[in-house]
Amino acid sequence: MSTTTKRLSSLLLATMFVVLIALMATFGVRSADAAQPVGGCPAGYELVTVKYIVKNAPLEEPDPSMDAVNGDGYTCLMLLHTGSGTRAAWHDNTL
Repeated sequence: MSTTTKRLSSLLLATMFVVLIALMATFGVRSADAAQPVGGCPAGYELVTVKYIVKNAPLEEPDPSMDAVNGDGYTCLMLLHTGSGTRAAWHDNTL
């Protein structure tokens, strides 16, 4: 094999490796997002993802109590509209 052919073969192999890693990362993220909740919520609470709360709060990171029990990425949220503003209550979906 000539030097040019060896270089092109090495480049092709490296490119295929990078593409494979990118595909694995993409499917890994989709699998995590598609996970089903482990439990349910009591009456008055809504089942939402922890990412939904962090994004819409907006918080830098989730409170540890949001998903501490089962770690499935979901939590139970209740919005309380009080005279002094809106408050949120949550607990992990364990029912």
